[in-house]
Amino acid sequence: MIAEKKTYIFWLDLIRVLSIFMVVLIHATSPLLNGWEDLTFSNWMAGNIYTAIARACVPLLFMVSGYLLLSKQETIASFYVNRFKKVIVPFLAWAVIYLVWQNGYANYTFFNAIKAIILSIITGSVYYHFWFLYALISIYLFVPLLQVFVHSASEQTLWYAALIWFAFGPLLDFIEQNLGYELVIKLGFFTEYIGYFFIGYVLGRLKYPRWAVGLAVFVYVASVVYTAYATLKVTAAFGDYNDFYLVYLRLNIVIMSLSAFIWMKALGEKMGTSPQAMSVRLFRGLAGASFGVYLVHAMMLSFVRRGAFGFEFSALSGPAIYTAPLVTILVFIISLVIVLILQKIPYLRAIVPN
Repeated sequence: MIAEKKTYIFWLDLIRVLSIFMVVLIHATSPLLNGWEDLTFSNWMAGNIYTAIARACVPLLFMVSGYLLLSKQETIASFYVNRFKKVIVPFLAWAVIYLVWQNGYANYTFFNAIKAIILSIITGSVYYHFWFLYALISIYLFVPLLQVFVHSASEQTLWYAALIWFAFGPLLDFIEQNLGYELVIKLGFFTEYIGYFFIGYVLGRLKYPRWAVGLAVFVYVASVVYTAYATLKVTAAFGDYNDFYLVYLRLNIVIMSLSAFIWMKALGEKMGTSPQAMSVRLFRGLAGASFGVYLVHAMMLSFVRRGAFGFEFSALSGPAIYTAPLVTILVFIISLVIVLILQKIPYLRAIVPN
């Protein structure tokens, strides 16, 4: 996607890599959160804090995609040809891989296996992390329309559209959940993840002064603390793990994600002024494998937990404050190596595009 723009924007790569790493962290720590009744408080709380820190990951991925795609002006045909190669082909390939890996289909006839695989794909019954791809593909249906809108709209109109999403999405949800009133006017799909996609473009165009970046860091940290505390309180009240405050469209997560985008963008712009620095070259290299890591990591996490590599390791293997980040790093590296190998193999590189 960057090659198509003929320019290189480092902060996009920085956010993309950090977001994918945070996705792995969330999935690596999930056994901790689900073990409220079985774990020590310190281990559960470690999982709670790590999850809160990483919860902006999916919104950030939507926002990066939104900035990249809405910054372009392309024909409808060109857009869908590019998305087919870069997203649809890998999505279908890995959906089949995951389904065969889980189910085997040994007792199926060939045609019944194909039918079962197709049915699982079209009903969304593939694997837990595929939901993001389904959401992204649904947004793609509107991207050609959004491209026309953002390139013809005034600055005031862009911010008005962002305000509508915020007011009728996360803010309305907060009001309804806390006051018990339900507004009759609903905007449905347009108050969901497509809002992150759009606001990524709106915020990505801006330059932020130092005070704004400092404020964004403060808001992010405050949001993380609030999210961890609120999750603890609602879980304790419920008597079992409750993810109410971890929903990606909840107001606290929206605020966390927007602030994270601002300070990560500013950090990336600062780092990008030294293009030959080792850190910049590292993130640039990792970014090319990030989508593949997202696709592969869930399987690798399962392999590591079950001992497929000759050892069993998970966030439950010891004190969670250490094991959660260690298993995250391990799974990220294993996934990265596999993706880099696949990217060197003709034909197979199509399922892990850079």
